[in-house]
Amino acid sequence: MLGLETKQVDYTLAFCQAKLDDPIYIDFPQGYQQSGKVLRLKKSLYGLTVVPKLFFETLTEALGKRGFMASTTDPCMFVHKDMICLVYVDDCLFFSKDKSNIDKMIASLAEDFDLKEEENVAGFLGIKLNYLEDGSIQLRQDGLVNRIIASLGLNESFNSSAVPTDSRPLGATIHGDPFGEEFNYW
Repeated sequence: MLGLETKQVDYTLAFCQAKLDDPIYIDFPQGYQQSGKVLRLKKSLYGLTVVPKLFFETLTEALGKRGFMASTTDPCMFVHKDMICLVYVDDCLFFSKDKSNIDKMIASLAEDFDLKEEENVAGFLGIKLNYLEDGSIQLRQDGLVNRIIASLGLNESFNSSAVPTDSRPLGATIHGDPFGEEFNYW
């Protein structure tokens, strides 16, 4: 609805880029034994249970230094005066009205992180993004839904039918009260 530009970033070997809070020592790899000595890690390694949390904290700190604030409703959504960043583990999706803002932010983050920039965001976490002519973005998860239906053996059980809802996109409720009631789709 706002005609936002998007770019996706994947942090290469993300967990190895996290800062360690406490020193971690490991044995030498096989074939490089030195009697009575161990190695002290300067950065984290995959396999350590604390590493996902450490990477998220490292990324949160880096985004904070660049003017982002974590949303109070979703700690994985970071808001900046010019853009929004959605984070899922080691993938980030940036939204802004001006693509140059995103490019500058990604270049700034690349000073601290090894990352890969995806030019065209066709999908994010199994959600397909369709860019419509009016500038809006349509989010679809039909691939995931079809895989779930197939895995449950329900292919023949479903016939094509209209969904009993308005087909227009949901509008933003910027100044409304937060949702406070319990609701169940079943």
